[in-house]
Amino acid sequence: MPLYEFKCKTCRKVTERFYHVAECPDRIKCSCGKTAKKILSHTAVHTDGDVKWMADANKILRLDWEKPIETRGEWKKHLKDHNLIAAG
Repeated sequence: MPLYEFKCKTCRKVTERFYHVAECPDRIKCSCGKTAKKILSHTAVHTDGDVKWMADANKILRLDWEKPIETRGEWKKHLKDHNLIAAG
C-alpha cells in the first residue's frame, strides 16, 4: 500500500498515512483540527511478488550453480555480496 504525505498549511506539520491507491483523499484532517493537503505519494512501493524483471536478473547475475534469486531482498544481497551496484 502506498505511503502518502499530507502537510497542514496552518501548523506546517507533515503527516504520513497509508491508503489504497483508489481510496486516497486529497486532504485529511490535521491533528491541529485544520485541513492538511496531500503533498507527496510514494506509490512505487513494491513487494517481492511484483518483480517482473527478476527472471532476467537471474539469467544475467546468477551462476548456474547458485540458488535462484527469488526476492528483492535476495537480489540486493547478491549485488552487495558480489560488489555490484544497480544501474538504471
